[in-house]
Amino acid sequence: MSKDGRIVLVTGTTLVVPSALKEIEARGYTLRRLEQDEITGAELRRALLGASGYVIGGYEEPEPEHFEGADLLEAVAFVGSDYRGFVPGWRRAMELGIAISATPGENADSVAEFTVLLMLALARPILGSIARSGADGLITPETMGPAALELRGRTLGVIGPGRIGTRVGIIASAGFGMRVVYTGPSRKPEFESATSARYLEKAELLAASDVVSLHRPGLARRERPEIGGTELGHMKDGALLINSGHPDLVDAAALYQVLGGNRGIRAASDGLRRSPAWQSLVTLGPERFLCLPQTGFHTTAADLRASSLAVRTVCDVLQGTDTESAVENPGYREIRQAIGRVIRGRT
Repeated sequence: MSKDGRIVLVTGTTLVVPSALKEIEARGYTLRRLEQDEITGAELRRALLGASGYVIGGYEEPEPEHFEGADLLEAVAFVGSDYRGFVPGWRRAMELGIAISATPGENADSVAEFTVLLMLALARPILGSIARSGADGLITPETMGPAALELRGRTLGVIGPGRIGTRVGIIASAGFGMRVVYTGPSRKPEFESATSARYLEKAELLAASDVVSLHRPGLARRERPEIGGTELGHMKDGALLINSGHPDLVDAAALYQVLGGNRGIRAASDGLRRSPAWQSLVTLGPERFLCLPQTGFHTTAADLRASSLAVRTVCDVLQGTDTESAVENPGYREIRQAIGRVIRGRT
C-alpha cells in the first residue's frame, strides 16, 4: 500500500499488541509510539501535535484542551468500553468533528472473570495466609485472617447488567448457586432469563445483597457517586462490595468510614485514584480493601481483540472507508465540515 504519511499515535506499553501496531504501518500510516502507561498532560499535548489518529492504550485521561490543540486529529479509539468515564474530553472531541470509538464487548469476558476473582478473594480472605519462608527456613502462614464466606445460596446484587454484569451474573448463578438481583435504568428480560434474576430498586438491592457488584458506566458530569454514604448505610453488615467499573463510582471517603468501622463490610476495586481518601483506604490492608491498578481488562486474548478493533477503526476513518457503525458519533464528518476544521489534504 502506498505511504499516506499521516501519523497515528499509540500510547501505553502492552495493551496494544504488536500485530495491531504492524497494521497501522501496513495500512500506510506513520506509527508514533508514546510507550508509557502514565502520561502527563504536557507529554500528551506534545505527542498529539501533527497526529491524525490516536489509539488510547495507556492510562492517560485526555482533557478537552488536548483535542482542541490537536489540529489534525481525525479519529480517536479507546481500547476499552467506557470511554465516557476515562476520556473526560470526549464531548469536546465530538464537537470538533473527531470520530470517537471504543471496543465494547471485546474485553467483557476478561473483566467478568476478574470480577469473580475479586469476589472470591474477598469471600475467602487468603492473602494474609499465603505461606512465606521464615527466618528458620520453614514455610508457614503469616496469619489465619478473618473467617471465610461461602457463596452458595448467597445473594449477588448487580448494578448495571450490561455485557460484563450479565456474564458475572451467569457465572454466579450457574457456577456458585447464588441468587441474583439487579438494578439499572430499565428491566433486562434477557438477563432475567439467563440468571433467574429479580429486578429491585437500588435501596432494596443493597439491603438484600451479600455481594454487590458494580458494572455501570462511569459518572456523567456532576453526577454523584453510585455508592456513597447513604448507599453504604443500606448495605448488609458483612457484605462485600466489588467495583469493576470506574473508581469514581464509589465515594472513597465514605467507603473508608464504613470499612474502618465494625460492620464487617469489605470492598475490592479494579482501579484506584491518587488522592488522600484512596491512600487512606489502601492503609486498611487487602483483606478489608483489596485494590489493584486497573487490571481486569488485561488478558492476552482481550488485548488482541480490543486493540485490533481500535486500530482498524482509526485506520478506516482515516481512509474514509468506515461504515460509521463502529464510531460513537457517526455524523463527525458533517460536523467537521460545518465548523471548517481543516484536515491535511481535505476539509
